[in-house]
Amino acid sequence: MIKVGIVGLGDIAQKAYLPVLSKRADIEVHLFSGNVTKLTELGQQYRFTNLHATLDTFLASGLNGVMVHAATEAHYELVKLFLQHRLHVFVDKPLTLNYPDSKHLVELAEHHNLLLFVGFNRRYAPVYQKLKELPEPNLIIMQKNRQALPDTIRRFVVEDFIHVVDTLRYLFPYSIEDIVVHGKKQGDVLHHVVIQLINKQAIAIGIMNRDTGTTEEKLEVMNATEKRIAYNVAELEILSNKNTSWPGGSDWESTLYKRGFDNLVEDFLQALRTGTPPQISARDALRTHEICEIIVEKLSS
Repeated sequence: MIKVGIVGLGDIAQKAYLPVLSKRADIEVHLFSGNVTKLTELGQQYRFTNLHATLDTFLASGLNGVMVHAATEAHYELVKLFLQHRLHVFVDKPLTLNYPDSKHLVELAEHHNLLLFVGFNRRYAPVYQKLKELPEPNLIIMQKNRQALPDTIRRFVVEDFIHVVDTLRYLFPYSIEDIVVHGKKQGDVLHHVVIQLINKQAIAIGIMNRDTGTTEEKLEVMNATEKRIAYNVAELEILSNKNTSWPGGSDWESTLYKRGFDNLVEDFLQALRTGTPPQISARDALRTHEICEIIVEKLSS
């Protein structure tokens, strides 16, 4: 049985990962937190018995891999520490807030022949996988909007818009020949951004407005004969000629499954268990971070 450690027991871990991990009987979960009260409460809630209040006991517990769900600012030091202890690492996106640090961690993982898995859950969402099945797309448009949340350029792009960038890359089957960036900013505060990833055969357009009246996500993929639209990573609409269909999943599917978290965790655990490469490599994830850095530079100039 593989042993998986969890670092960072905040909102993301509690909403997305602990519920998924707690359902599995094929892994031994170890929780680490310096907050003993939170550690005890979550251990009781999810019936995890391997609880560590010190990093020393956590690292001495014979872990096969670690999942890092701490604040982004802590990612670099934590991921580096675990890689230096020869542990495979899963980390929430973004890997770090700047490209050079992310590149260094990828190179460190490669040097030690370790798995470094960045958690882009939308690649594993069933409805987005249905969009990827559409061959030879000529236009992709993705919007991910939030209500009244402008932020600094770097945090806006690297913490949030990175989801749009990675999803477009996942769906765009062509090389990116040019990147066009536009945004509305006031000083270093970004309100919205629009990008185009350009190839002679197709364009992928990414939009994020964090100064609008609603929180929503919409993704459209088109080719010469069909258009597929996903709404809020849950519902799928298919249009062809004059026909429209709404192929739905099971009513029993959980929100975490629909948003890709079940399959995301399974891919990481399968890679730990068997050594087979996951669907997203560290280098692939790094390319998304590199494009985000380009967007930040263009918006900051």
